[in-house]
Amino acid sequence: MPRYKLTIEYDGTNFSGWQIQPNDVTVEGTLEKAFSTVLQQEIDLIGQGRTDAGVHARGQVAHVDLPEKTDLDKLLNGVNKIVGDEIEVTNIESVRDDFHARFDATSRQYEYTMTLRNIPIMNRYSWALYQPVDEGKLRECAAILKGEFDFDGFSKFNEDNRTTLCDIHHSEFEFDGEVIRYRIRANRFLRNMVRRLVGTMAHVAQKKKSIEEFREILENPALKRPTQTAPAKGLVLEKVFYKKV
Repeated sequence: MPRYKLTIEYDGTNFSGWQIQPNDVTVEGTLEKAFSTVLQQEIDLIGQGRTDAGVHARGQVAHVDLPEKTDLDKLLNGVNKIVGDEIEVTNIESVRDDFHARFDATSRQYEYTMTLRNIPIMNRYSWALYQPVDEGKLRECAAILKGEFDFDGFSKFNEDNRTTLCDIHHSEFEFDGEVIRYRIRANRFLRNMVRRLVGTMAHVAQKKKSIEEFREILENPALKRPTQTAPAKGLVLEKVFYKKV
């Protein structure tokens, strides 16, 4: 069957993450059920990676094999009606038969949003800090992260990890009045990695932890120094990058 690349946007608030779980509602499970309903046969989606419960996406990617001569417009309309307002398949495109959403990805980009006070219209998608931060310390932390490091100290244990090394291509904070956005791009990410980085950097910027302590967690993960984890709701998977599809 021909293979297709899907680009998916979702509000992760009411989902137990991307990956299918036996007793929970997930984005992948909801989409697979919708595709199978429209096509009247079992359909298997393969995502580029999972997002945790409460994490959102603008550019999640998956691949799927579909029957010959599938009416793509009709399929997309049907799926998007079934899944409801919190999920939208925004694009579907034909790819080579051996394309793999996960293994062919070269990098991923996330954005995390924080606010200095509670902003009601942003509350569902941001972390309110309720106190000032030192912008210079946030910038300094972000700059330290560029390059390849062992992020075992900033991630949740996962027995499936073959390595905890990640190569950070971009790490930068943007400041817009009471809103702070952190953007990070890397070849791969570990479980809870971005949230632990953001939470710990916020503590540095609030003078609850020093730059030296932050650097030590990065350079000596075996010491198992404590980190802080930012809430899931502020995190968005922005984009997944590929050489060619």
